[in-house]
Amino acid sequence: MGGGPSLLNREDIHVVIVGGGYGGVQLANNLKDKAKYTLIDPKEMMHHNMAALRAVTEPGFAPKTFIPYGPTFGNNFKQGAVTKINPADRNVTLSTGEDVGYSHLVIATGATGPFPGKLFGITAMSEALARSKHLLQQVQLAKKVVVVGGGAVGTELAAEIATDYKDKQVSLIHPRQKLIDPSTTDAFQERVREKITKMGVTILLGERVTNLDKLPKETVEETTVVTNKGSHIQADLVIPCTGLKVNNSAYKDSLASSMDEKGRLKVNNYFEVEGTKNIYAIGDCTDIPETKLAYNAGVHADLLAKNILAQETGGTRKEYKPASFFLLVCLGRADGVVQRQKSLLPTFIATNVKSKGMFVSRIWGMMGQKPPK
Repeated sequence: MGGGPSLLNREDIHVVIVGGGYGGVQLANNLKDKAKYTLIDPKEMMHHNMAALRAVTEPGFAPKTFIPYGPTFGNNFKQGAVTKINPADRNVTLSTGEDVGYSHLVIATGATGPFPGKLFGITAMSEALARSKHLLQQVQLAKKVVVVGGGAVGTELAAEIATDYKDKQVSLIHPRQKLIDPSTTDAFQERVREKITKMGVTILLGERVTNLDKLPKETVEETTVVTNKGSHIQADLVIPCTGLKVNNSAYKDSLASSMDEKGRLKVNNYFEVEGTKNIYAIGDCTDIPETKLAYNAGVHADLLAKNILAQETGGTRKEYKPASFFLLVCLGRADGVVQRQKSLLPTFIATNVKSKGMFVSRIWGMMGQKPPK
């Protein structure tokens, strides 16, 4: 964060950050040389999940999506799962039983969901790489791929597969009539459907898969996907991309009264969790009314770091104003759709901003490391 106030000489200050996603990592970076901090995450590495889908379509790409915390944060990183928050004692409890004290607690646990968009319980680099390699091999072997769930992950994955493997039949099944985000415009929806249909993806909207639990997943095997509308889709690879939800395992018991009906933490314009003292939340686990984006989580992290420093040095805190609607969807290597507020932006913005490089250099740079070749 450059110059400005520092709290390094304050032994009573210890900022504990729970969750090493985009927001948590940026906050930790902002506090370097500014205050004592500890970043806690169950994984040994950051998952650059914005690029995760390419890891299961492009050989050799997976190592670029897993960035070890150790080289970046050293002893300020603690690998472990927070199972309890104890506001009265100002500490958090890890699954090992260890307690970590805090003066300021920041919850940045994000969202969770199925692989490959999220790691869903995978904590070791070796396991994550092996899982990515396995799914890549299955994608390469398959002839008829069915992606279940047409949110951002499912839609982008279908497009990635259709782009890199034009010989495969790719179907995308979604229970709602709108793909990706229901708050997008009709023009956005038409543009997405037009582009992925042109890629060869078959889209089934308003249909829910009824036999998902019985289907083989992430492995090539002849099967039939059945929907509630009576559709029968032949497949030899099924990839579920449903069930993205708030990752509240660290706080659902301890801060239940501060959550909304979706499990998100209620925060004010200073990111303070409702009904608590010196507990904050940023990113996808908050109820802030805006699109859940890595960029927005980073903005939260920047402002919160400044506010904590200001609060402890007699300065003035600034309120956060929710971001206006913005959504960028990557559709393969050279296409995409972007909506800002109610307007569609030119395709080259999606291509130049995300589709080509998938932010790999930027995120590794944020971690102070160089990506593998």
